Amino acid sequence: MNLIIATSNTNFAKQIKGKIKDEDCNVLEIVSCVEDLLTCISENPGKIDGILLKTDLAKKHDDYRLEVLSDVVLSIRQTPEFEKVIFTVLSDYPEGHPLLAEFLGMGIYNFFTRNGIEFTVNNLIDSFKKPMSFSMALKFGTVNKEIPWRRDLSKTQTLEVKFTNAKAEIENSGKLKDEIDIEDKIEASPETKKTSMDILPKTKIPIPNLNISLPKLKEKGGMNESISDEWIFEKNENSFKIKMPVVGTVVIGVASVEKHLGATNTAISIAKFLSKAGNSVALVEANKNMDFDRIHSLIEGEKIILSEKEFNYKGITHIKYRDDMDLGMVYTKYQFIVLDIGDIRNSSFKSEFARSHIKCVVASADEWKYHWIEEFLLNVESPEELILLVPSSDFKTTNDLESRLKKHTVYPLEKHSNPYEVPKESEEVFEQILRLYLKKHGFRIKGKHLLLTAVLGALISAICFIFFI
Repeated sequence: MNLIIATSNTNFAKQIKGKIKDEDCNVLEIVSCVEDLLTCISENPGKIDGILLKTDLAKKHDDYRLEVLSDVVLSIRQTPEFEKVIFTVLSDYPEGHPLLAEFLGMGIYNFFTRNGIEFTVNNLIDSFKKPMSFSMALKFGTVNKEIPWRRDLSKTQTLEVKFTNAKAEIENSGKLKDEIDIEDKIEASPETKKTSMDILPKTKIPIPNLNISLPKLKEKGGMNESISDEWIFEKNENSFKIKMPVVGTVVIGVASVEKHLGATNTAISIAKFLSKAGNSVALVEANKNMDFDRIHSLIEGEKIILSEKEFNYKGITHIKYRDDMDLGMVYTKYQFIVLDIGDIRNSSFKSEFARSHIKCVVASADEWKYHWIEEFLLNVESPEELILLVPSSDFKTTNDLESRLKKHTVYPLEKHSNPYEVPKESEEVFEQILRLYLKKHGFRIKGKHLLLTAVLGALISAICFIFFI
């Protein structure tokens, strides 16, 4: 796979090149300005598989020229020789920025933003091999109208790109080959705004003497805000760190791909299922929602929040979230620990989820929410270890979701209002996903019983022997 890295930060580009060199990726060239990008792609028609584009590419001094960058990328996308080239955008700007919305309109779906999908080597390579879906990138089409831009992207637009044969232009204008200009012609009307831009032609251009002058656009206030070039690959501060698994205790992590999907209800149901089977179970509130305080108050009939750090209910020890909670002490006391992590994207318990023996992920089978799962899977290590649970669904919807995911098994959970009363259908699901660990603990209990039976038998036999003698 042949890539071009396009950013004004050449040191950063060299770091990326060094990190991906062992991933069957060949960096054809590092370009530091839009002029060099145009030169590079014209020299390599048919050889480029992808372009890693950082939004600082058009930067000159303190002028970021984002609208120029958008026009250049649009022209490249509209040129037949490069229409199959995959763009991955490394954005210094968040969701809602008009530049990203324009890129989305060009059919670019690969975006890395700060606090978005983790910028890892694997995710970067995958963005070129398996581009992100439109549904996942759709959020970048929503524009923050407070950010100044040359046109209102909330209205219907027509973008028209004019490609001019450079050879003909040279012959007609009498210009030398090293004086080819790219001129920006922007025509605006109340209803339709068109952008016409002369760009490199389909015919080959003698590159050595190519001199390109880019248009000078009037930047509006707010476009020159200071941004940081300190983009680095994630070091797992906010990722799922792999620690040594907990020995002697089975840890079950229950997370969700988005808020309010039922992670807490699911965690309670799993804990109740285990408790009902005779196991010692702790249910840990591994999130800051403080739901366990409210549950405790409801159980006790109080109208105030109770200060105790834990309480027992339905055979389950509920451990409330506290800043000073020590999970190490909890892990030594119970056969099973169920972690109610909830929305995991910004959770401080990602590392605990990563070392859980069983990793349950609560999701929705609604087709329009599929991008939540897709983005989640890009941010987790070893996604093949995940067990997807879909509350309030049937087998048909879960089968449809499973067929889309291909490598993941999806389990439906019966709809029920009281998580402490587990429906039979959900019990069957829990028994299936926990069967290995249930057998292990079952054998442990049976072994103790067998040993006790053997001791008692031997004792009775001895007594009988002495008595009869």
